[in-house]
Amino acid sequence: MSASQILASTIAGSWYPGDPVRLKAMIDSFLAPCPVPEKPYNVIVVPHAGYPYSGPTAGYAYAAIDRENIRRVILLAPSHRYGIRDLAVVPMSDAVSTPLGTIPLDTAMRDALLGNAMFRGDDGVHRLEHSTQIQYPFLQHRLGDFRLLPVIVGTLSSRAADALAAALKPHLADDVLLVVSSDFIHYGRDFDYEPFPQDTEEKTRALNLDAADAIRLGDTARFERIVDESGATICGREPIRAALRMLPDRCSGRVLHYATSSDESRDFSRFVCYCSIGFHAEYPPAPVRNGDDAEADPEGLSSGDKSFLLDLARRAIQYAIDTRMIPTAEALGVNPDELSPALRKNMGAFVTLSLRQNHRLRGCIGEIQPFRPLWKAVLGRAVDAAFRDPRFLPLTAQEFTDVEIEISALTPAVPVGGWRDIVIGRHGMTLSKNGRSAVFLPQVAPEQGWGIKETLTHLSMKAGLPPDAWREGASFTVFEAIVFHE
Repeated sequence: MSASQILASTIAGSWYPGDPVRLKAMIDSFLAPCPVPEKPYNVIVVPHAGYPYSGPTAGYAYAAIDRENIRRVILLAPSHRYGIRDLAVVPMSDAVSTPLGTIPLDTAMRDALLGNAMFRGDDGVHRLEHSTQIQYPFLQHRLGDFRLLPVIVGTLSSRAADALAAALKPHLADDVLLVVSSDFIHYGRDFDYEPFPQDTEEKTRALNLDAADAIRLGDTARFERIVDESGATICGREPIRAALRMLPDRCSGRVLHYATSSDESRDFSRFVCYCSIGFHAEYPPAPVRNGDDAEADPEGLSSGDKSFLLDLARRAIQYAIDTRMIPTAEALGVNPDELSPALRKNMGAFVTLSLRQNHRLRGCIGEIQPFRPLWKAVLGRAVDAAFRDPRFLPLTAQEFTDVEIEISALTPAVPVGGWRDIVIGRHGMTLSKNGRSAVFLPQVAPEQGWGIKETLTHLSMKAGLPPDAWREGASFTVFEAIVFHE
């Protein structure tokens, strides 16, 4: 990667130490006194002043994030140098850097978002912006291996805030950390904000914590009302407004720490306030594609097509039980010329058999590559799942009465650059290494409640490899599935 593709830190040595050893030691000192919650946070609101001022407050949030499962970070931050209205600006470089090293940018997410009129690419807006850069060393020290997408916004109308939230929300998942960068009230003459000539510290604190409580409760209307009525100079107001629109329903957080830049000097004629807030957001798994979704299959698997395939699989297995022979299309009364284009399209497919009584897997075999028509893939793999899955004895006639059939019609598998590009709940995946390979369908990880690292550990073992084989030297492909069952 050339230097021109990396946005280097412009605040190292001033806002935080430029020496990596001193920088790590400072961050560790911020993290050390902070408690860790039972459920780690994946949405945080953190300040962005120089580390000696806001670092201790930020430490409370960063100490509590989900270090094990997070592999992508979306950072929402305000613009301090450029007047931006109703736009979200992302960097066009490939990475950013700090004294702790380089962070790769999530270029796939960025490129997808740039197809939305709400987004614009501009390295210049990011090059000198401290509200994003101040977060990078904390993220590096806590997460290590991850991809980042920093998003800078200016003033947002309600419609633009809705549009920004709608664009980013589909990218939120259990392996994504949402960071909202914001200081709270800036008090003093040069900030044009001096509403409390008496009891300045106490009244400012009360107003800050009132706003923080609205954020904690996910109450967008209350937060906006507090800021509008008080004129509170919360510089990250716009990122906060957008983030609150992205939180799942009934998601409440916790105010973790509050401080000001004048806590030591006790000069409250001019000061900036800092607050950290954490949320444990539980996102629904990314939807497995449905056969009625035109985006999933351009030909469109109709409900009639799905019913036909499920019936075909059941009749194929029943025929094999009754005759001990492999069924043909003629034997099952199938005329390929009369089938829909979607059924005749070459697609990979898996057929999964489960026992209804206890939901126990009873067989699952499929083919990933689309080398024959979908109906043929289902017919053949239904019989294979019933009688040729090496993990099970052949299916008996008695068991077959208790079997439920599920079919996964697959989009073509494509290679990805690494495991960080796999999206749990959306992607099926194959892992290959040292001549061994294994596959999981998209629904496996959500059904088991696994995060990405746990999923890949099980996938490595399924391939007959050591549990951590996925970390180095493995190659991956991903695919999506149109899943339907009886």
